[in-house]
Amino acid sequence: MKTLTGRLPLKYRSAVRFVLVGALGTGLQYGIYYVLLGIFQTKWAEDTWLTSVAFTVGFVIEMVYNYLMTSFYTFRVRPTLKNAGGFLFGRALNYVIQLIFLNVLIWLHMSEEWAGIAAIALAGVINYFVLLPFYKDKKRE
Repeated sequence: MKTLTGRLPLKYRSAVRFVLVGALGTGLQYGIYYVLLGIFQTKWAEDTWLTSVAFTVGFVIEMVYNYLMTSFYTFRVRPTLKNAGGFLFGRALNYVIQLIFLNVLIWLHMSEEWAGIAAIALAGVINYFVLLPFYKDKKRE
């Protein structure tokens, strides 16, 4: 029995797995952000900097999940120092991009709830292309 990605041409498989892992990671990150945002707004509504804290906590937890899934499922390789370094570089860049999108969207008067999900989605596309060179298996091509 072939899996969903097993039915696809080889060159598209990692991209489809990346989208699946990313969708689950986005849900995880956004869920944590949304819950913490609600807690922070209830107890410390005047402290707007806590929006970035809630976003960062969600990001860090999602990053651990995403590294493991990206290694084992998306690119089907064992974690190594090379792909860990590439992953951390890509995620650091992704975090900065997400935080910029988050704050720009809030500045443009988008609600904090919607700005969080939009920032994650916009930066996700960029992340695939940043990570790809670090996971590319020359023997498979």
